[in-house]
Amino acid sequence: MQAQAENFDIAAPAGAVAPDVMAQLETARSLVESRFSDAGERLAGSLEMVSRLIEALDRLGLTLNADSVSHTTSELLLTAQSLNALPHAQRRRVSHLDQLRTAGAKLDAHIDVMRTTLRYLRAFALNVKITAGATISAADEFAGFAERMCDQLDLGVSELDELGGELKRLAGQLDGGLMFEQTLGGKYKELIPAVPDKLAVDAEAIRIHHARIAQVAGSVAVIARDIQTKVGKALMALQIGDITRQRIEHVQLGIEVAARTVRESDLSPQARDRAERRVLHMVADQMADIASDFEVEAAKVTRSLSGMAEDTSQIMVINGLSDGGGDLRDLETSLGRAGLLVDDVTAAMTNAQRISGETVSTVEGLARRVGAIQKVKRDIQQMAINSSLRCNRLGEIGKPLSVIAIELSSHASHLEEAADQTLGSLTALAGLADGMGAAEPDDVQVDAGRLEGVQNQLRRAADVVEHDLVGLGAHGEATARSLGLAANQLGLKEDLGDALHTAAIALAEAAGPVVEDLTDIAGVVDAALTEIGRSYTMARERTIHAAHAVFTQADAAATAEPTEDAPAAAEAAEEFDDILF
Repeated sequence: MQAQAENFDIAAPAGAVAPDVMAQLETARSLVESRFSDAGERLAGSLEMVSRLIEALDRLGLTLNADSVSHTTSELLLTAQSLNALPHAQRRRVSHLDQLRTAGAKLDAHIDVMRTTLRYLRAFALNVKITAGATISAADEFAGFAERMCDQLDLGVSELDELGGELKRLAGQLDGGLMFEQTLGGKYKELIPAVPDKLAVDAEAIRIHHARIAQVAGSVAVIARDIQTKVGKALMALQIGDITRQRIEHVQLGIEVAARTVRESDLSPQARDRAERRVLHMVADQMADIASDFEVEAAKVTRSLSGMAEDTSQIMVINGLSDGGGDLRDLETSLGRAGLLVDDVTAAMTNAQRISGETVSTVEGLARRVGAIQKVKRDIQQMAINSSLRCNRLGEIGKPLSVIAIELSSHASHLEEAADQTLGSLTALAGLADGMGAAEPDDVQVDAGRLEGVQNQLRRAADVVEHDLVGLGAHGEATARSLGLAANQLGLKEDLGDALHTAAIALAEAAGPVVEDLTDIAGVVDAALTEIGRSYTMARERTIHAAHAVFTQADAAATAEPTEDAPAAAEAAEEFDDILF
């Protein structure tokens, strides 16, 4: 197709060939030139379409390859497994919150005991002041002692009030956490196991569907590459059109040369007619060979193009694989609902860790306050001991105060017991808080990053299926249609072949009977044939020409050896057959 056409200045002959024969030749040449040019352009366009088809198929196969599909399926199943484990984790958190609340309630009871004990101690302290004022001369000393004791007891009451306030705030946090978990539990009942079960079912359906798409895409890509190779060869095979056009131009040139050479000779009119018809016989044989050769080779091109169109129709199997990416979009919706669950469980875990941290901090503060109360107890006991010793030195008059001091020391011991119990409950509360703040087991952790990764991967797959798979069928149909049009456009079996045979018959009729006697016209015929022979570009032309050459004894001797043209022609014919696969 890429060979450069030769430009001949072909004038209308004034000899044996009628103008209508020349018109037939020009019509045949123009038809071959236009038809093959248009078909070549269409085939080139088809080749580009096939290349885009292969690119889309490769992209589809890469996106839906076995490793990618297997990874996506595994991630979906792991996500479903994690979602199904959420209710168990939620019940565990609720249990922890209940235990924390129960532990907090025990602390309230201990605080009440300590508050009651402090009230008793304050009452005994006031009794010390009253009794001392009524019975002994050192009343002022005991009054000061009683006031210091009351101050310590008031400090203890203040610490208890603060401790009670912090426990109340902690109880509010625990109640809020339980309400949150109760709401979350309702969501779990609604969405689990429906959402994770749907994910597991969809994961398997996607795996099967994508595996099938990838398999078909791979097989279709093999067909498309074969078509690509055949279209490329068909473009090369269309050289028959360029060859035919050039040979027709050489025939036109031969007619013009025959007419001009005879016209310029000094032969008689009768000899001129015989000389021109002798050359026209050779030209007519060239035209007949052109028509026959074209018919054979063009039939191969037609069969090849028809076969390619049939191959391309196999691409249509891709049409049944697409639902517009709907299955993937549905799965995206399910994943969106799963994402809401992930957000909720993330919030729940964050809330649990917050409550745990705040509980631990609260326990630390409470322990410090209990320590302060224990210090009050030690101070009271020390004061009671000092008071008892002082009373012993006072003799009988100090006995009433001594009894009160002993009661103070005894009730101070009760305060110590309550404080110890409170510290034990605080230790248990801290342990519960630490346990609640521990990380969830691996089987109940829902990785938001994993879920987002799966969503992104499925979204990309849906885009490829939507944009590529949906368009592949239409693209394949367009390619098949383009190849079919290229074959039909050539019209090789109809008007093109008929036009060439008609021109060959017209030339043969114009040449008339075979001219055998060359005695008086050999020189003119030889000159014309020699000039025509210089225009040939194909070995086949020289082979036809050789049968009509004017031979002398020297020529006969020269042509006794095999020529190079004959094997060259055979080699060219064989090479051309290879091009046409």
